[in-house]
Amino acid sequence: MVGPSFGVASMSSEYVLVSHWSVARSREDLWDVLDEWLATDDPMVWWPSVHTESYDGSTLRLRARSVLGYALRFSLDDLVRQRPETLSFTSDGDLRGRGIVTFVELGPSSSRMDIDWRVAVDRRWMRLTGWFLRPAFVAGHHLIMRQGERNLRRWLEAQRV
Repeated sequence: MVGPSFGVASMSSEYVLVSHWSVARSREDLWDVLDEWLATDDPMVWWPSVHTESYDGSTLRLRARSVLGYALRFSLDDLVRQRPETLSFTSDGDLRGRGIVTFVELGPSSSRMDIDWRVAVDRRWMRLTGWFLRPAFVAGHHLIMRQGERNLRRWLEAQRV
């Protein structure tokens, strides 16, 4: 289940983006998959709307295509893995800020990822139109995150076969 969260003034270029992804894997299994992905050149292979431009083991440069027709480029840096509880990071580029993913065990083969990302947009057109387009930007994030959750579930299910 993914849902937007509004925690800042509507005229600001800052966003509080919160999503909750549930998957049919234990928290430990999910971490094993995450560790495998982070050991490859393309940790986002399972998410078609998020393209890995480069990854050197510490900085992950991404291009995300919104369903609303625009693309954002950003990097995830300073990845700190505190297995099995959290993964934290900073972001730079079009989306500048900090994020934390909390892994919650729901049962023997079920877990949830609580994703809390607090960013400011650095694209000039987004800052200038944010007063008007903010709801569209939040909806675009919500849609891409829903797609991410669905694709993650499909990818994990395909690996069990």
